[in-house]
Amino acid sequence: MNVRSAGRVLILGVAVLLTPWVSTVSAQAAPDDPSTPPIESAPALTLPPELDDFYRPAAGVVTAAEPGEILRVRRVNPAFFGLVQLNIDAWQLLYRTNNSHGEAIATVTTVLKPRGEAPTGGRKLLSYQIAEDSVAQYCAPSYVIQSGSIPADYVNAAETLIPIAAGIGQGWTVALPDYQGPNSAYGAARMNAQATLDGIRAAERFEPAQLSGAQTPVALWGYSGGTIPSSFVPEIKEGYAPELNIVGAAAGGVAPGDYAAVVRHNNNGVYAGLISASFAGLATEYPEMARVMRERVDLLGQVVLASKKVLCHPQGALLFPGFNYLGTFGGSDPLALPEIRDAIADNSLGQQRPTVPIYFYHAQNDELIPIAGTDAAVDKYCRDGAPSVTYVREFAAEHISGVATHLPGAFHWLRDRLNGVPAPVGCDISSPVSTLTEPQFGQALAEILPPLAQALVGQAIGQQN
Repeated sequence: MNVRSAGRVLILGVAVLLTPWVSTVSAQAAPDDPSTPPIESAPALTLPPELDDFYRPAAGVVTAAEPGEILRVRRVNPAFFGLVQLNIDAWQLLYRTNNSHGEAIATVTTVLKPRGEAPTGGRKLLSYQIAEDSVAQYCAPSYVIQSGSIPADYVNAAETLIPIAAGIGQGWTVALPDYQGPNSAYGAARMNAQATLDGIRAAERFEPAQLSGAQTPVALWGYSGGTIPSSFVPEIKEGYAPELNIVGAAAGGVAPGDYAAVVRHNNNGVYAGLISASFAGLATEYPEMARVMRERVDLLGQVVLASKKVLCHPQGALLFPGFNYLGTFGGSDPLALPEIRDAIADNSLGQQRPTVPIYFYHAQNDELIPIAGTDAAVDKYCRDGAPSVTYVREFAAEHISGVATHLPGAFHWLRDRLNGVPAPVGCDISSPVSTLTEPQFGQALAEILPPLAQALVGQAIGQQN
């Protein structure tokens, strides 16, 4: 029995023991769009993706579809930590997208919206990319958000509250894509960004989402691992999905600016566990990289790699702290091997000038992702004449605290874009000592915390719009 099979057996056992039965919320119903499959009832038993056939369409069905085409739809019961029921509408859309090489694959996006009628002209859409940072499917947002899910990935479970409070609380529809796809391709920015764009296409085709098709104003948001797709989309959007009306993308703790520097920085460090997970995830998209890893990584390194394939990132990041993963390649520098170097280069920022307004935030003292990579990407964007770049380099913050200090600025910037306020022209780079003393910090908390509290006590939110 291989590691992935053993992991599935373990997941099944835990799911049977811990997953509660969830009542069926509706009979099947067809939406107004005849091209959309019938809406299936919410599952009676919440199973992880490894054991849920919803995630596994026939290969021929996927290949025959176009990118963003919906293959299957079901209602789901959203809950915080799998237990606290959320009073919002929720569905999951299985849709076709492409891997890093243009081959057809299928993944899932979870669509959330406020209860009630849409405002005139339809709702706005926030595509929020959670920092999945894992190589196991049960860590995917679509599973984590469901009632009855096992809260193994407690970090991702907590992060779902950001788009719920800041997005649903504003009356927007929210999409949470499983952007890593069916093989949990952590670190594969190109594929992750394509899956995000096709998830937006799928949401816009789905009539109950109350959007206005390709005219829908769309914003993207992500922090840390969630920046892997969120920061890469602005570079590929015009070539991959030019019809989408993406008004802005916000990314904090930007990961893909210099992958090699991130790896070297964390090797032998507290968060060394993330290195092997990202190598394992990226290799799922690049067969030659996977071959080199099979042939060169020593036995201990293979054990570490195998462990990451069954763990979510809170456990995987902290397992084997201080480990010298780069030292497991038999004396070679893995970042200098062409198969690995080229895969990393294909997924790094700076390849094309972004066509979408961007808001980057990065703590100067980020202990996990060095700021130099983001500095370099922004510098290149500005030299190449990017239409709109806002970059905040906070001094008195680091990676973990940056989650909170990043939130107000990104929220206000995205809300302005969705409300039709033109993005600033050119480059605006600032280096504040702290964002905590800025007026918008308290203002944002006053706007986000009330709907957060309402959501956690089961009240409907976002209906005012």
